[in-house]
Amino acid sequence: MRILHFLPQTDAAIGQYFNILADNMGLEVENHKATTGEEARQLLRTIEFDIVHIHGCWNNAQFMIVRRALQQNARLVVTPYGQLQPWVQQHHFWNEKLPKRIAYQKSVVEHAYAVIVQGNMELEYIQRLGWNKRCVIIRNALITNTITPREMARQTFEIYQRIIDSNPLQLMNTNTRKFVKRLITVGITGDERWTMNDDVPMLGDWRQILCYAHQEQIMPTIQRAVRTLNLLLPDITPDKIPYFVPDNYVETKSIQKNIGNQFVSENDRLIATFKFIKKLISNRQLSIKHLIELDIELREHPCDEGLLAEQLQERGLIKLAARCMQLTYEFTGLTEGFMPIPLLNDHITKKYKFLINNHLTI
Repeated sequence: MRILHFLPQTDAAIGQYFNILADNMGLEVENHKATTGEEARQLLRTIEFDIVHIHGCWNNAQFMIVRRALQQNARLVVTPYGQLQPWVQQHHFWNEKLPKRIAYQKSVVEHAYAVIVQGNMELEYIQRLGWNKRCVIIRNALITNTITPREMARQTFEIYQRIIDSNPLQLMNTNTRKFVKRLITVGITGDERWTMNDDVPMLGDWRQILCYAHQEQIMPTIQRAVRTLNLLLPDITPDKIPYFVPDNYVETKSIQKNIGNQFVSENDRLIATFKFIKKLISNRQLSIKHLIELDIELREHPCDEGLLAEQLQERGLIKLAARCMQLTYEFTGLTEGFMPIPLLNDHITKKYKFLINNHLTI
């Protein structure tokens, strides 16, 4: 795990805090330090960082550093050191703090996977600001004897790991993503032939896969694929691994739990399914879980395809359903033989793909 720490050059206390972290973390963490924008730029050009940790606020170089870090898929942590509290913001408010707040400071805090605060009072002020709900208290060993330097470093490392375990799809390489799709298809069909041309990921990649399955609520599908393929997994319990979600994230229920089971025909069930998917899209909650449910429904329950197309057309759902066919083809491996209507891959379908891939993105 590679961490870039950006801290103010003139604040000795923050420098001391960084030294404590670096000295007390284990070998699994590679800590780098930058105190100027140029130093940070040079490091970001030469090293791929997992996390960029911003120490302090109101430094004009933060905007550039955060933008470059996000471009490189690094994740952001902010420790304000009390510098967002009201009396600090009010100092030179009109000619300094307000312009900086508008230009970058609010955005930096909002984009952070976690904001590390050092006490209850600071937590209260950050929550009152409303810029980020993912606040974690880690006491500062420099100013209190309620925590040791080693424990402070341990808790900080746990936050780093929690950040890495969040939204794992974004961090997967191309091969791991392809294998996840194959696992989903095998889990749906129970047919091991879907993975004939794929290499099994290394054990290290399984943490990402299992965290993804848990966070996307598709663990039963992945578990069935693992049993079908007789794969050996590392000893990981993903439901015990904490993770961060976006501020306004709402965990959605399955399609079946929302629409029920009382339908006269399979056509009626599918129409209700597409209506619910339309609602999920409008609420930005469509996920791979729902596509798996749709895939299983189409594979296991034949419908009157001609009549269904007419009914969907009458209800203004025909294009939505066609886009869903494209999505199931790409995400779950559904073949055209199970599709009651032709695929539609247009710019709106691409928006749906983006929603599915990024609904856990912070």
